[in-house]
Amino acid sequence: MICSKLGEVIGMSCQSLNDDGSIAMIDTPFQFWGGGQIPVFVERDGASLRFFDDGGVILHLLGRGMQLDNHRKTRFLKGLTEPHGVLLNKLGELEIKVAEDQAAAAFASYISSMLAIVRWEREQEGVAKDISLLLDEVALCLRAWKQNARFEEQPSYTGISGHVYKLDFKLDDDAVVAIAPHPTTLNAAAKKLLDIRGSEENANLRIIVVIDDRRDAEAARREGRIFDAVGNVLMMSRLERNAGLAREKSQ
Repeated sequence: MICSKLGEVIGMSCQSLNDDGSIAMIDTPFQFWGGGQIPVFVERDGASLRFFDDGGVILHLLGRGMQLDNHRKTRFLKGLTEPHGVLLNKLGELEIKVAEDQAAAAFASYISSMLAIVRWEREQEGVAKDISLLLDEVALCLRAWKQNARFEEQPSYTGISGHVYKLDFKLDDDAVVAIAPHPTTLNAAAKKLLDIRGSEENANLRIIVVIDDRRDAEAARREGRIFDAVGNVLMMSRLERNAGLAREKSQ
């Protein structure tokens, strides 16, 4: 049975969920920021173990009103978990698979990814909806503005650190990043773009940084100065005008 050894290795209790003991649920003290137990399951597959959430994280986020019905809207989730080796599979489960003798390290990585989600909930509560909507709006405007341009979602670029990043869009040969004004979002984007810009292979890469200025234009202009050294800043209101989709101002 999987629990007979695993409990000693990870230092937490677990309970079998099937007759042969190949699938178990692990009891942990960790909870989501909005309440609710963080799901931790483990499954034996031959000589390997799989720690997974059984889709619990996405269900939790859906329950909080988020829309996660396409890959663009789950991109932020992958960004939080993949650095810990935890992947989002086609079934909507977050998982990490390892050899049985690596169970302790894999469990620690899994929990680290869950705590990253908890921190994200605390720091960006309400922002994820804005980001998902902004990406949809930017994509719409880019297609309307440059109707004959080659358009690609999630192009990959390698930074000077060797890390491979997925940016939001590629328009012809230009990389495009959409940013909602929020301290966490700004800091993460700045670090990413500095790493990409530092690589010689990206020396001639033009990066368009779209910043949403429709709520607070002055703050967006201040934040835009951060990105002047790494890209060409384009305010969302200007992009809407370029696309012929500018909103009418209320009287």
